[in-house]
Amino acid sequence: MEFWYALIGIVSFIALFPYIRCFFKRLFCVGKIKRMCRNKGYIMHATHPLWFLGGKHAKKCDLYIVTANEVFAIKLFGMPRRLSILILKENGEYLIRSYIVLLSKFAGTHFPVFDRKPKPMPLYDFRYQYKSEWEIKTPRGILLVDPVSMEVRRQPQHGSEVIVGVGDIVNGMEIDSLTRLLEDLGSTSFLNLEEKV
Repeated sequence: MEFWYALIGIVSFIALFPYIRCFFKRLFCVGKIKRMCRNKGYIMHATHPLWFLGGKHAKKCDLYIVTANEVFAIKLFGMPRRLSILILKENGEYLIRSYIVLLSKFAGTHFPVFDRKPKPMPLYDFRYQYKSEWEIKTPRGILLVDPVSMEVRRQPQHGSEVIVGVGDIVNGMEIDSLTRLLEDLGSTSFLNLEEKV
């Protein structure tokens, strides 16, 4: 009987590991963003208390970061499994391609396992709880892929898939990783105390 308990425990851990990884990656994300905002004097405005657990299916953006000249409206899109590719289709759908790694004598080789069924990408509201005093600033609607997958690709209606670079615009959203977002925030102007909202 103990063998079956141990087996169930191992299988449960393997099944839940991607979501445990996602949770700790998001905590890391919170720390990095808060530190950047504190160092640069930016304003963080969360749209709900557990904004860092924002999921891809909720339509409201999760966080605003207000700088001297811009408002970063951020929607979190998690990829719990690192060995996967997020494919954004031009018809407004997305799909996830999963991979496995087979270890050889010298290196690991990635093999696609399957493409999940395409799903409609929600029409994210990047103006949810947007404040009137921000209207003078430049808005940026950002899909923050965190945790990030191996790649993000764009799939045109006709033609082959194209790798999306961080900062590229797809379906009206700027696609960013946490690293790219922090680079953008680091190069943006400080927000003076007199300008704070």
